[in-house]
Amino acid sequence: EDCGEAEQAFRRLPSRDREDYGKVKAAILRGDALSREKVRQHFRRFCYQEAEGPRVAYVRLQELCCRWLKAERHSKEQILEQLILEQLLTILPSPIQSWVREHGPETCAQAVALAEDFLVRQDSNQRQADQVRRHHWLGQTEPELAFHSKWLGSGLRTHT
Repeated sequence: EDCGEAEQAFRRLPSRDREDYGKVKAAILRGDALSREKVRQHFRRFCYQEAEGPRVAYVRLQELCCRWLKAERHSKEQILEQLILEQLLTILPSPIQSWVREHGPETCAQAVALAEDFLVRQDSNQRQADQVRRHHWLGQTEPELAFHSKWLGSGLRTHT
């Protein structure tokens, strides 16, 4: 199955890129990551009703889990990393989760760095918005500022 996926990834490349080892390797890894993600989703969404009894459900889950985590090729540490990465991505707040998933982290460290980058960017955007508001107020003429400060300082009272 793996050879077939690698060959498919190779054939999908433009012929000029097939001679570039880096591009071939990247295409194969990208294909592998997509394939593993599909299997992971199937594993997570598998329903008891899809099987004919508990034993068949167990065997099917075992097959899907082995295809997803590829225990024969990965160390216990790599498998734990994969499980923790999945859970981390699941618990992140939606906007952060979407942004991090778009960038496809392969490790927990990459996911954490992306999430922190998102927060820094968000904080930076908020500071810029605050500066624009301050600049707007600073750009006002003295009479306009006096009017605004009198209006804002008066709360909800009516001006006469």
